[in-house]
Amino acid sequence: MLPELSALGWFHTLGSLPALPIGLMLLFRHGRIDPASGWGKLYLLFIFTGAITGVLVIRDPPGVLISVLALGSLVVGATVRFATPLGHHRPWIETVAMSTSFFTLLLPSLTETLTRLPAGDPVADSPQAPLVVALQLALLAGLIVGVTLQLLRLRGVRPLPVT
Repeated sequence: MLPELSALGWFHTLGSLPALPIGLMLLFRHGRIDPASGWGKLYLLFIFTGAITGVLVIRDPPGVLISVLALGSLVVGATVRFATPLGHHRPWIETVAMSTSFFTLLLPSLTETLTRLPAGDPVADSPQAPLVVALQLALLAGLIVGVTLQLLRLRGVRPLPVT
C-alpha cells in the first residue's frame, strides 16, 4: 500500500528523487557537486523540481523554510561561478551551497520516509519523534563534517586518514 499523496505530491517526490543518487555519486566520486558538469546539471534539474514543488506542496512552516533554503542554495551554487568580483572564493561558496542543497534534500526525505513508511504503520509517529530528531541531527553533523572536509580539500590540506 502506498502513502496517500496528491498528484502534485507524487510529482514532487518522483521529480526530486533522482537527485539523491546523483548527488551521492558526485560526492563520492568527486568530493563535491559541480553544477557545471553534466551530472551536476541533472542534479540541479531534479533538485530544483523538488524544491519548487516543495514550496507548493508542503504545508508546515519548517518544510517551506527548507524548500526556500534549497532554492536559495541552488541559485547561489549554480550562479556563483559567474560572480567574478568574488574571485578565488567562488569555488568555496559553490561547494558550501551545493552541499547545503543536498542536505535540504536529505532532511525532508528522511523525515517523510520515517513518518509515512511503511504505509499504515510508519516507523515514527511524527517529525518530532526522538528517532527522527536524532537522525536529523546526525544529518546536520554530517553536513558540517562533510563541508569541512570539502573546504580542506579545496584549500589543499589533506585530512588524516581515518583509522
